[in-house]
Amino acid sequence: MKRVVVDYDILGWGNEHEDELLKQYQKVLKVGTEPGLERRKPDTVIASYCKTNNCDLLTGDVRAYQYYFGVGVNMVQISRYSWIGGRTDKAVFLIQIVE
Repeated sequence: MKRVVVDYDILGWGNEHEDELLKQYQKVLKVGTEPGLERRKPDTVIASYCKTNNCDLLTGDVRAYQYYFGVGVNMVQISRYSWIGGRTDKAVFLIQIVE
């Protein structure tokens, strides 16, 4: 089983759904709480971390995939994983390295 990184922009959603995520993933890592995934670092740091550590990424940033190409990833798969309701009403995207 893989690990998943929850991007900082959806940490509240990630905390609420952690039990659900742990049914699919071995470990849930959160930006801003893990060494190597510090907050306010360039998005290429998250992409590189995911590549190096074989992690999927859950994010609300529809453009987050572009940073994977800058760290040597040639192909990613992007899917809508869930929705965040309430005031934000935005999608949660799952980015997976395909290669």
